[in-house]
Amino acid sequence: MNKKVKKILSALFLLISSNAFATVYDLPAKNQSLVGEMKYNAAELDDTIVTVAKRYDVGFNAVENANPDLNIKRGFAPGTPLAIPTEHLLPNRARRGIVINLPEMRLYYYPAGSHEVYTYPIGIGKIGKTIPIKQAYVTRKTKNPTWTPPADIREFNMQQGIVLPKIMPAGPDNPLGPYAIYTSLPTYLIHSTIFPESIGTRASFGCIRMYENDIESFYPFAQRGIPIAIINTPIKIGWQNDRLYMESHEPLEEHGNAFDASLPGVVHEITTTTQQPTLIDWELVSYLAKTKDGIPHEVGIRLPQS
Repeated sequence: MNKKVKKILSALFLLISSNAFATVYDLPAKNQSLVGEMKYNAAELDDTIVTVAKRYDVGFNAVENANPDLNIKRGFAPGTPLAIPTEHLLPNRARRGIVINLPEMRLYYYPAGSHEVYTYPIGIGKIGKTIPIKQAYVTRKTKNPTWTPPADIREFNMQQGIVLPKIMPAGPDNPLGPYAIYTSLPTYLIHSTIFPESIGTRASFGCIRMYENDIESFYPFAQRGIPIAIINTPIKIGWQNDRLYMESHEPLEEHGNAFDASLPGVVHEITTTTQQPTLIDWELVSYLAKTKDGIPHEVGIRLPQS
């Protein structure tokens, strides 16, 4: 095979692989929870955590937590092996409408009458600016939105020597980007962003940020009245066939001492979820509760009924 053919095939492989990480999955049965699959690939030339996250449609937090032994801030040498967390446990919530799990920094969407689930990484509010953890719904949406900066954002920018206009028109400087989905929670939006490096971080003043490509594909589904469940679930437990899985994320700092983020809380959740004889690797459960790598791990197996 000559060098020209090798280059063509290599380019074709990269094109295929770059589009192989869909955000839509077949919805598992009601008592099953696992979607997607883990990827293990090598870093490419000039890769950073941001380029890797965008390529595989995951957030900054997901890449960082799945690769704890790497110095994320220094970038990656070509060929560096990377764990890509493209496998998820569905939140233990009603599979309807939009579900936003804040600690996971991920949005799930269950289209009505469909057997699919869409999932996207998101950026969320910084400490003290978290979107309320409650039920909401979509009220409207718009392309190329104008932005009226709230008072706290205007004050924050004023402290940095930046005077924001009262109304910012659509355009490349508008932080909402080209897509905005409004919710029943005043001033809290789901929108695109001109800061893609903020996806998978706590950087906003409460709004939910999405990669532009993600919200572009999600936008047509966002019809008025779709319910939104905003949840705080740092530890997820779920079944896949007879295997019990656990996925652990860093809790929100302002809720870090919550029961459901503690080891006793995890034990309670596992006990509640199993409700039948199950062999549990409690040592692994304890380890995952501390390490919080954001990856689903098998922690138990259902025992046969006698």
